[in-house]
Amino acid sequence: MRLKKRPTEIDRTWLHVPSGTLGPPAVALTKRYKCYISINLEQIKLQLMDQTFRNAFRSRGQKMGIVLGLFSPELTPFQKKKLLHEFFTFFDLNKDGQLEWKDFDLARKKICDLSGWKPGEDKFIQTHELFVMIWRKLQDEADTNNDGLVTSDEWLKMWEKFNEQCIKEAKKEDPVPGDRKIPDWLEEYIKYKFNLLDRTGDGHVDADEFEYVLSDFGVPPRDAKNAFLMFSQNNEKKVDFEYFKELCTDYYRSDDPSALGNFITGKLDFNDVQIND
Repeated sequence: MRLKKRPTEIDRTWLHVPSGTLGPPAVALTKRYKCYISINLEQIKLQLMDQTFRNAFRSRGQKMGIVLGLFSPELTPFQKKKLLHEFFTFFDLNKDGQLEWKDFDLARKKICDLSGWKPGEDKFIQTHELFVMIWRKLQDEADTNNDGLVTSDEWLKMWEKFNEQCIKEAKKEDPVPGDRKIPDWLEEYIKYKFNLLDRTGDGHVDADEFEYVLSDFGVPPRDAKNAFLMFSQNNEKKVDFEYFKELCTDYYRSDDPSALGNFITGKLDFNDVQIND
């Protein structure tokens, strides 16, 4: 490694990330001194290969641990911060601190407006039906007091309840480890989010699309750009639906701070997310 004032060489990757961010590529802006750290692309590739190996080993170990009942269903502080960030940034669209049908109706309108779908058109009707279904399933699982609202506390409790369910139903022969399973409603929501990001409809999300859509949710363009570089592995990995779903699963289920899916929301550091104990 060596320090430079500004990036100049074209054969190196440059990222600008707040201090405290974990995960490859490990490049950070220090709290006291602003500097750029260059990491040779070969080093990045080695880091990613090593991370892939460790993730595979960890996944096998977690699968057996869940079967044996060695894992707690309780969320870690890091998982809570990620889930709360998603709750307040992408779900609670009217910013009243809780989820209700109005939030999902706003999301429906957002994707229809961005896509140019008009009332009466097939895509418009399908999108409405999709969001009604997502909201009903989420409400059934999270709205414990049946008041038509989902609070942030209920949101977190829903995930811990889902963990309990995965642990209870885990079997050795399960093709998907319990810690990689996601609720049915989230499967549909991930499809919506991918289609929202894939503005050209070519089956892939690129950096410009990611930056454009996330800016509508208040994510700074610079953060979105750097986050995309992270999980696209310096633009070497195409972000198709299968990879996007894998990243989202990392975000919602993983407690690994170095998982690339942690950057799928465009946020680089979760230290500022408050947890109400």
